[in-house]
Amino acid sequence: MNHQRWITLGVVGLIILLLIALVMPAIQQAREAARRQTSKNNLKQIGLAFHNYYDAHRCLPPGGTIREDGTAMHGWLTMLLPYFDNDPLYNSIHFDESWQSRNNHFRCETSKRFFLIPGVAAQYSSTGYALTHYLGNPHLLYRNSSVNIEQMKHGTVHTWLAGEATGHYQPWAYPFNWRPLGTKLCADPDSFGYPVWRGGHLLLADGSTHFFAQETSPEILKRLAAAPPVPTAEQRAVPEKVFETQGFYWAVEKLESDPTNRRSFFVDILRNQRRQPLQLEVSYSIKPTEQEERGEILQVECYPLGCFLAHIDADTDIPQTLKSSALSQATSPEQFQANVKRLQQLQKDLPKQDSHD
Repeated sequence: MNHQRWITLGVVGLIILLLIALVMPAIQQAREAARRQTSKNNLKQIGLAFHNYYDAHRCLPPGGTIREDGTAMHGWLTMLLPYFDNDPLYNSIHFDESWQSRNNHFRCETSKRFFLIPGVAAQYSSTGYALTHYLGNPHLLYRNSSVNIEQMKHGTVHTWLAGEATGHYQPWAYPFNWRPLGTKLCADPDSFGYPVWRGGHLLLADGSTHFFAQETSPEILKRLAAAPPVPTAEQRAVPEKVFETQGFYWAVEKLESDPTNRRSFFVDILRNQRRQPLQLEVSYSIKPTEQEERGEILQVECYPLGCFLAHIDADTDIPQTLKSSALSQATSPEQFQANVKRLQQLQKDLPKQDSHD
């Protein structure tokens, strides 16, 4: 009897395993289909932002604003921010300073879901900049460009605007977010397309989004890539820079705060895949009043994005850096000392380096 029971249980177990084996691929396919649709929608949203920008300025945004002295300031995705549902991040950026300035670094760490392909693990660079997985057409978006529709001689339906990058992702705030289309999708990290899908989406200048299979004829891609206008090599030039992007993420830890004060303090910790801290950013948020939540009063200090207080590296004198900051003013001496102690504990594990992405 026991022998028969074990046989029955074994058969049931095999049936369950067989069902799982049959169902799991279907579940994975459904997930990938959803991710693919989300990425397509992201590009549509980017396309809508492009068209809204065009309506306001009668041209596309510059691929990157580069000063006469060669300083790279800001890129086309930054210029589109106010056209994504009035994104408040745009108004907090210091446009008179480079994207890499201390004032802007904190803002450029903010990840935007519509700049990311769902399922791609890389979301931050090794120095904490939030990435984009979508790059632009260097014929339309280049150094100090201002392209209009009249210059698109092949028509907007035959001119590509942006697409899903295969790899070598870059910060969304980077002023050089463009690359040539090439003649084969998913060929290498410098191409376009998502290998899991064996192809990729391209956003066309008319706002439509289309999927191109990995087997798309090189001649079709060549015609798309060659569509005018054609800027000079100098205008399309980008720095020889590859960002390190694998395994970096931000973790947030709450610091001690006075519960009677509207300010709450945090330390943002950039970690690598070994969980080693790489850099620390101290910031705070302000709890809005009921009037501010209802929109009767505008809070301009830092709501809703948070306020940057200090960047901490391996050599920072933490007590000296924070002694006159809001962290010392809005907490008790005991809380301040406890926060300093915690930050110093984290600081001990920071690498000693000066390199920046």
